[in-house]
Amino acid sequence: MTFDEFKKEWESLATTEKGAIKMYLIAILEYLNENPDGGRMIGQCVPKGEFSPEGKPTPSHRFYLEQFGKVVKGTDFPGGIAASYLGGTPQNGYKYDYANEIVVIESSSKFGSEESKVFVKSGGKDNPSPVTLKKNKDGFWKLFGVSSLCTGVRPIDNKDF
Repeated sequence: MTFDEFKKEWESLATTEKGAIKMYLIAILEYLNENPDGGRMIGQCVPKGEFSPEGKPTPSHRFYLEQFGKVVKGTDFPGGIAASYLGGTPQNGYKYDYANEIVVIESSSKFGSEESKVFVKSGGKDNPSPVTLKKNKDGFWKLFGVSSLCTGVRPIDNKDF
């Protein structure tokens, strides 16, 4: 995916909280798959200053990328955590598809006109992950609190013991 393709999709989806979260997760996976534009894609989804215009993360966001990049036991690729929001589960080897919708737990989420706290279901966690978002002056939602998104997921139990 090129940056221009990503930005076009982001402009279409990031007018909703759900769409903004989905695009952030896609950006994370592109980054972890070594897309040279991955950092710029993530930078599109978060507040200005979290990433340089060239796509270099701040130290705090670098920590989140390290967490997202951990290889889940039983897989052989980084990104199982982000994949778990886009259809990945321990049962399917954390296979994901960008066409999959993320699942928002509406009853736990608090939606506002300018700021929202959204709980997102993961296929590899017992509990949903909260994400804080704020709407910018252009009407796009940006992710402010992502630390819960990058917490660990269940390993794949291949019964090889």
